[in-house]
Amino acid sequence: MRKKTLTFLTILLLTTITMAASLSMWVTGYSNEEKRILKEIIEDGFTKNTGIEIELETISWNDYEKKFILAAVTGDGPDIAHMGAIIAPQLGVRGALEDLTKYPGYKDLEAKTFPGLVKGWRYRTVSFGIPFGTYLYPMFVRTDILAANGLKIPDNWDEFRNIIPKLQAKGMNLSLAWGLSGNIYCDASMFMWQKGADWYNEDLTASAWDTQEGIAGFKEYMEMYTKYKLEQETGISLRVTNFRTGRVPVIFGNIYSDYGIFNLTAPEIKGKWAVVVAPGTLRGGKMHREVYAGPSTLSIMISSKKKKEAWQLIQFLAKPETQARYAERVMNEIQGITFVPTDITAFRSLSIPEKDRLVIEEQAKHAKTPPFSLAPREISYRLLDFAAHEVIQQGKDPEKAIRDAAKQMTSELQKKNKEFKRFLDKL
Repeated sequence: MRKKTLTFLTILLLTTITMAASLSMWVTGYSNEEKRILKEIIEDGFTKNTGIEIELETISWNDYEKKFILAAVTGDGPDIAHMGAIIAPQLGVRGALEDLTKYPGYKDLEAKTFPGLVKGWRYRTVSFGIPFGTYLYPMFVRTDILAANGLKIPDNWDEFRNIIPKLQAKGMNLSLAWGLSGNIYCDASMFMWQKGADWYNEDLTASAWDTQEGIAGFKEYMEMYTKYKLEQETGISLRVTNFRTGRVPVIFGNIYSDYGIFNLTAPEIKGKWAVVVAPGTLRGGKMHREVYAGPSTLSIMISSKKKKEAWQLIQFLAKPETQARYAERVMNEIQGITFVPTDITAFRSLSIPEKDRLVIEEQAKHAKTPPFSLAPREISYRLLDFAAHEVIQQGKDPEKAIRDAAKQMTSELQKKNKEFKRFLDKL
């Protein structure tokens, strides 16, 4: 009997130790190669020092939101969630994620990131994530083609518009990042932000698309297609081909993919192109160059039984040394990818040409992500998409289109504020 008791206690002790020494983490949108690199870095720099093992599971961008919501409902999720920044507050206000502002060292971590990204994972005074990498959309230009046609790189939108007919007369064109077949909210936001508008009002209870600034920005964005006839199809393969051939010598693109691909797959144009800061809008005596950024965050699920250990891992991943090492390995081991750290110190250690790094850093300083609101992101995206296509396909007046979209957004926000009142009162 005594022997059986000792055996049982030994098994129980071993089980407890095993449970205490492992964390689960879901990583969104990572390839097998990215997952491998991340796991090796964690094992080498975190597990060796803490004894805490990490189980990584990758999930796709296509259904990650549904998976996290289901995990929140069932309580059967990971300890740590890596996701798009704008999803974190959606889960957080539902009570599914920890408010990280109450964890030691949070303010220091937030202070080390690019300031325009912060709104994406915060809601009011609480925060549901720590950033880990971001997508960024500056402008790329074929400097050889502009020079051959006596044109300079546009510094503002007036200069941008001035070169459009000159390039189109030669059978060329320009393009924004997403055209009219992708995530148009990225491009539309750039114009509205530069005019001084945002997605929502200050207390996040109504849309701000129908403000004077929002309307002006949306009109300017729409004119790029209705008046200036920019490229409407801008998928990545087409974008790369058009830039290489010179048919579209001025484009907006993603540092994560386009920058590396141009360097890797287009040796024939080496030294003939440059990444540059987006054209700006002069407002209040200052040039505004906001572009859309899409950071990812690291969050702790409220259902986790190992929150202390989860925070230890997040602190490790947020370190500049960790982000710098991950960026270096990704760039060295995966062709065509440039990981953009959200930690400013880590960013400055990127092994890319100094002239490019300075440009990308300058753009990152102006980059923004939309503030979180209670309306699901799909509704925001869909309303902007509908408004744009009504203008393009039906000839609807852009001011009316964006006012109608804003009205629907405000209605949705009012419903969600009532629906979530019981959660909001706890924040």
